[in-house]
Amino acid sequence: MVRVRFAPSPTGHLHVGNTRTALMNYLFARKEQGRLVVRLEDTDIERSAADYEISILSDLKWLGIAWDEGPVRQTGRLPIYHGYAKNLLEKGCAYKCYCPEEELEKKRKEALRRGEPPRYDGTCRDLPPAIRKQIEGEGKPFVVRFKATDKPVHWVDNICGDFHFPHHAVDDFILLKQSGVPSYNFAAAVDDVEMGITHVIRGADHIPNTPKQIMLIEAFEKKPPQYAHHSLLLGNDRKPLSKRHGATSVRDLREMGILAAALVNYLGVLGRNISQKTLSEDELTATFSLSSFSQSDTIFDIDKLIWFNKEHLRSADPGEIIKMLGLQADSKNKVLILRENASTLNEMKEYLRIFEDAAVNNEGGEYLSQFGSLDGLAQELKGLLAEGKLTAFDELMKAMEGKTGLKRKDLFMVLRILFTGRKSGPPLKDIFHLIPKDIIIERIDRYLTDGSGKGRRG
Repeated sequence: MVRVRFAPSPTGHLHVGNTRTALMNYLFARKEQGRLVVRLEDTDIERSAADYEISILSDLKWLGIAWDEGPVRQTGRLPIYHGYAKNLLEKGCAYKCYCPEEELEKKRKEALRRGEPPRYDGTCRDLPPAIRKQIEGEGKPFVVRFKATDKPVHWVDNICGDFHFPHHAVDDFILLKQSGVPSYNFAAAVDDVEMGITHVIRGADHIPNTPKQIMLIEAFEKKPPQYAHHSLLLGNDRKPLSKRHGATSVRDLREMGILAAALVNYLGVLGRNISQKTLSEDELTATFSLSSFSQSDTIFDIDKLIWFNKEHLRSADPGEIIKMLGLQADSKNKVLILRENASTLNEMKEYLRIFEDAAVNNEGGEYLSQFGSLDGLAQELKGLLAEGKLTAFDELMKAMEGKTGLKRKDLFMVLRILFTGRKSGPPLKDIFHLIPKDIIIERIDRYLTDGSGKGRRG
């Protein structure tokens, strides 16, 4: 059975890049009728936080990415890692390293100064037994290092193809720190074996870790899983996606009013050899294949995400939108009209102010001010509305034409602002009958009070 894992580190909120990884694992597990394990790699004790863990799991649930096992926390599995380290020490595949951290840091800086990649020089790898016994007797602190093998590492990546790493590409990396906490590569390799992971699907930034993990798993005398490394997400400037590009976490996008279905749809087709169209989760699952993903870095375009969001808003169940916006059940007609123009839930919330708030926004006020006094028009409109004889927008428009000296397009915009408080929005003839007449009259009164639509009724 296919078994995959999503293994975030709870050191921050869920990033869209990690979300894409989670979604790929989820869709692959669904397609292959396998199982998804959520594993929290929380061994970075100083940076990991319970609040981030809660946030990550909450975002996964919001997205509908359901896992079958977990969440499993690495900090709760320390005895397992110690057992594996002990086994490697006994087999001669690992050794204790007593080199002081200050000395290692000095050597690291020297290597960088020479333009060489820092790597451990093997000082403690082959210590004579007598010297090792003496050092141990002194109780010196130590780390446990893996004794890197002298054979090259090769694997066929399910997205990127063949990888070949020469034997010297991997140095004697740390398995257990002085504190007894495992290193990332050691804990990941142990967990993949213990959890029976068959496929590791993750970002291309993990490619340098793969030779180390393959070496470790083979030292455990186990078969490594299959690997698939997907492209990384970039901003429109083709630089790694970060906060400078705007909203980059699921939390940010939720606050923007992005729908879960839209984000899943966009990330599910991003970087794939598939036409970018709206797909349901079932359709994403049915069309999913690792071979459809490009090896090239992928642009995360917020404008395209918003396009997907608009499409999903238009097709969403109005009742669900009403729940998301916290509206009354009788708001269906408003929702059906507003969603045709809104791109996000936040825009829908803003448009809802048309029905509730008599203010005119700054852009609308500036537009009205260019015509000088419109008091006569405003007073006549107020009278017509108060009488309640003209109930359709077209009737009002016809009644006012020829009385103001305004061109038809200008008259239309003036009426739009006096009726809705803004220059743009849903079709006026569709929403006019839904706007409470007392709100429109108050908006006109505010305009009459100070000419801007922001004053109070006199």
